[in-house]
Amino acid sequence: MFLDTANVKEIEAMQVFHWLTGVTTNPTLLAKEIGKSRAVISREILSILHDEQRLFVQATGETQEALYDDAQAILSLDTRIALKIPADEIGFRVITQLKQERPDIEILATAIFSVEQSYLAALAGCEWVAPYVNRMANQGLDAKQVVASTAELFKQLEAPTKILGASFKNTAQVIDTLLAGATDVTIPSNLIQVIMHNKLAADSIHVFNQDAKGEKI
Repeated sequence: MFLDTANVKEIEAMQVFHWLTGVTTNPTLLAKEIGKSRAVISREILSILHDEQRLFVQATGETQEALYDDAQAILSLDTRIALKIPADEIGFRVITQLKQERPDIEILATAIFSVEQSYLAALAGCEWVAPYVNRMANQGLDAKQVVASTAELFKQLEAPTKILGASFKNTAQVIDTLLAGATDVTIPSNLIQVIMHNKLAADSIHVFNQDAKGEKI
């Protein structure tokens, strides 16, 4: 499980559980950390991640040259950073260029809304694809089916590309995505809190605690 945030305090709070595979960020999340640059935030996050945990940072740019240059700027921050590249024509061009130059770079193709995008990302050599589950649902698309079909396609092709489900608004979407065949998910801290503070579980635990006070030793 990845944590979808750029907030250091949220990451620190989750690190104690030892279940994080890493952290995913995007320009929108970074913009919420007012007064800090992308470089500063990235280094702060890396300072609290373990060596085996990944940090994904998204490159931006409206042209191939701009997107490529931004990807290089991100890679220069730290060797432990992996790239997020949008899965459109410009993005695929940059992914191809980067993979030709440095096959070792780990790339996640982001903004995935179709099986076809994931197919091209796998052919381009991406290690991960990130289907946007809630955003698909908002457009009337069957996100669960997209993930399931992608997983089946990767299996048939024997592609090593992994599926990292993203863009969640509720816990049901998270579980549906995993059951559909996603390798992993990246979810915001507030959804983890929802899982850990299940109302029915809280009521049962409260009863147990009250009954335990009357137990005789």
